[in-house]
Amino acid sequence: MTCHQNRCIALAVCVAALASPRSSSAEPPGRHDSAAVRFFELRIRPVLQKHCFKCHSATSKPAKGNLRLDFRDGLRTGGDSGPTVIPGRPDKSLLIRALEHRGPKMPPPGKLPRNVVADFRAWVLDGAVDPRTGPAASDSLMPIRLRPEEARKFWSWRPLERPSVPVSGGSWAQNPIDAFVASGHRRAGLTPAPSAPPGNLLRRASFDLLGLPPSSNLLSAFEQSVGPSRWESTIERLLASPAVGERWARHWLDVARFAESDGFEMDYDRSEAWRYRDFVVRAMNHDMPFDQFVRWQLAGDQLMPEDPWATVATGFLVAGVENRIQSRKDFVQQRYDKLDDFSATTATAMLGLTIGCARCHDHKYDPIEQRDYYRFTAAFAETVSGIRKVQTADGKLPVYAATEVTNHRIRMVVATEPSFEGLPSIPASVRFLVRGDPDNAREVVFTGFPPFLVAPRTPKSRWFDKRPNQTGRVALARWMTDTNHGAGHLLARVIVNRLWHHHFGRGLVATPNDFGTRGDRPTHPQLLDWLASKLIDNGWRLKSIHRLILTSATYRLGYQPPESAIDGAGTHPDPLNRLYWRREPKRLDAEAIRDNLLAVGGRLNSSMYGPGSLDQDHPRRSVYLRIKRSRLIPVLQLFDGPDSLQSIGQRSITTTAPQALLMLNNPFVQHSAELFAQRLSRAKQTGNADVVTLGFVLAIGRPPTPEELRLTTPILGDGSVAEIIDFCRVLLCLNEFLYIE
Repeated sequence: MTCHQNRCIALAVCVAALASPRSSSAEPPGRHDSAAVRFFELRIRPVLQKHCFKCHSATSKPAKGNLRLDFRDGLRTGGDSGPTVIPGRPDKSLLIRALEHRGPKMPPPGKLPRNVVADFRAWVLDGAVDPRTGPAASDSLMPIRLRPEEARKFWSWRPLERPSVPVSGGSWAQNPIDAFVASGHRRAGLTPAPSAPPGNLLRRASFDLLGLPPSSNLLSAFEQSVGPSRWESTIERLLASPAVGERWARHWLDVARFAESDGFEMDYDRSEAWRYRDFVVRAMNHDMPFDQFVRWQLAGDQLMPEDPWATVATGFLVAGVENRIQSRKDFVQQRYDKLDDFSATTATAMLGLTIGCARCHDHKYDPIEQRDYYRFTAAFAETVSGIRKVQTADGKLPVYAATEVTNHRIRMVVATEPSFEGLPSIPASVRFLVRGDPDNAREVVFTGFPPFLVAPRTPKSRWFDKRPNQTGRVALARWMTDTNHGAGHLLARVIVNRLWHHHFGRGLVATPNDFGTRGDRPTHPQLLDWLASKLIDNGWRLKSIHRLILTSATYRLGYQPPESAIDGAGTHPDPLNRLYWRREPKRLDAEAIRDNLLAVGGRLNSSMYGPGSLDQDHPRRSVYLRIKRSRLIPVLQLFDGPDSLQSIGQRSITTTAPQALLMLNNPFVQHSAELFAQRLSRAKQTGNADVVTLGFVLAIGRPPTPEELRLTTPILGDGSVAEIIDFCRVLLCLNEFLYIE
C-alpha cells in the first residue's frame, strides 16, 4: 500500500470521526414532512376554510357543537361528539363519516364532490398532518377573498402602529427585541438557552454581516477589548466594513433575479449590467435610506435624471429574462410576458404580494382583481430595457437600465438583425386582456394601485402630477413609499422581515416573498410592527435594524438540542423553535462557502466593483462572479445558488452527495487546500500540535478539542507538504466549515 493510499484512508477516517454531534445539522424532531404539509395546504385547508369555518372557527361565536376546525388541536380534540379526526384511522374518524354522509351529514348544503372526500380520507390515513399550531386568530380566518375594507384589517395590510414594548425578559433582555421575544417564552413556559461562547458569536456576526470569517485584525481587537460595550463596539466595527455592502447586496440580488445575460436559447450577454450590482453594493455600504433605494430602482431616471446612479438603479426592473429574437406571431405575447416580469417581480420583491397570480383572473385568495393587476402593470407601459449613456465626472458611460420608448411605440426586436427595416410595433399602452390572452384585448388601462393599499379618501393626485414627461413609474415609486396613504407600511414590514430572515435563517414571517393570505402568519406580529416602525423613525436606514438585531440577547443565544425543553410529561412547547428560545445551526450559503475557501487559502482578492468573471477559480468575492443564465458557476450551483429566473426570497438548502464529492475532489477546493497548507507551513510552528491548532482556528474559528487533537495529529506524520494538504482537506470537509457554528 502506497503512502498516498495510507493518507487517503486516514483522511476518510478523520472526516468520519470529526463529524461529531457538535457540528451536526440534524433537523429538530417534530418537523412535518414537506410533501404532507403541501398536501394539507393545497387540498385540505382551503376546503375547511370554505365549507366549515363559518360554523366551526373563531369567527363563529359560539362555535357550533363546541367544535373548532381552525387549528390542529381543535380538530383532533373535537367538540360535543368527541374527537373529529383519529390519525391513521379514517373509518373511525367522525369527520370522514360526516363527509361521506355515514352519520351526521356535513356540510349542511350538500355532500362534497367524491374527489374532495377522497382527499380527506387519504389525508387522515396518512396521519392527518396539520401544521396549524394554537388557536387561530380571527384575522387568519377571513373569507377566501377579502373586500378592500376588510383587507385593510389583515395583519400585513393594516396601517402601521408602533406597539408598546412589553415589560418582560428581566436582566436577560438587552433591548426591546428581547422584551417581545421573552413575552413569548413566558407564555410557553420556556427558558432561553445560554448565550453562545464569544468566539462563536464573533464568527456568527462576521458571516452574517460580511459573509466572511473573522479577520486576524478583528480577532485581535475583539480579544483586546474589555468592558460591557465589547460586543457593541465589535458590531460597529463590522458595520463599518465595506464587505457589508457585498454581503447584503447578494441577498438583494436574489430578490431582484439579477443576471448579466438575457436567458432563453441564445442567452445574449448584457455587458453593462454589472453596474446595477455595483449600485446595490454602494447603496448598502452608504446605508442609503431604503425608501430612496426603492424609488430609484423603480423610477430613478425620472426622479433624479442628473444623478447617474439613479439611472443605473433602474437595472432592477430589467434584470429579468428577455427574448431578443422575437417573431411577428409572438411579439405581442412576449411584450406582455415582459410586462408581467416587471410587475410581478416589483410586487413580490418590495411588497410580498403575489400580484402576478391575477394576470388571467382575479386572485384566488388575495383581494387583487384582474383589473388591479393591469392597472399596476400600466405603470410600465412605456418601459423597455436598453443601453443608456449617463453623464459622469469621467465622461459618458454606458449602462444597462430601464428607459422609455420614443414616439410611444414598442418596436419588435431581432437581436441577430438589428438593422432590419419594417419590423412591426405596437402602441406603448397596456390593455385589459380577457383570461390574459393578447388576442382578446379590451380597453386601455391606466396606472392605478390595489384599493386595499390605498388609504380611504386619498385623492389619486397625491402620487400623480401634470408634468408631461412623468411616467407611471414615478407614481408607482411615490405610492409604494408613502407610509400614511400608500403601501409604505407594507414595504417596511417586508424589508425588516428580510433582514431578520438572513440573520436567523427564518423570518418572523416564514414566507418572505408572500405576505398575503396564503403566506405564513408572523410568529411575533408586534415585534414585526415595532421593527417596521423603528425603521421608518430612523429614516429608513437598514443598519439601524442590523444594529438592533445583532446587539439583542435573542441573536446571541447558543445552540441547545430541541429535546432539552421536553417537560416531565414528554411534551415540547416549541419543537420548531418558532419562539426563538435557542439558536439553530445555519449552513453558509453558496457564496459564503466559496469566499470562505478563498479566505482560508489566503488568496481572497478584496478589490471592489467593476466587471466580473465566469472563472470560478478567480480570487475575487463571489458577488463579482458574472451571472450568465446558461452557464452558472458550478460551485455555487451545487450549494443552492439562485438560477436568477425569478425573485427568490428564501433559498432552498439541500444536502446532496455531489456536495460532499465537490469538497473532496473539486480542483477549486483542492487548490484552496494547497494554499491553506502553505499558510500553515509558512507559520513555522514548533510541532504538529501547533499546526493542528492553527489550522482549526483559521478554518472553523476555534482551537481543537483534546480528542480532535489526538485524531488529527497523526495525519501530519513528519510534516511533509502532502500530509499538511491532507490535514487541510479534513478541515475543509468538516460540517463546522460549512455551518456558521
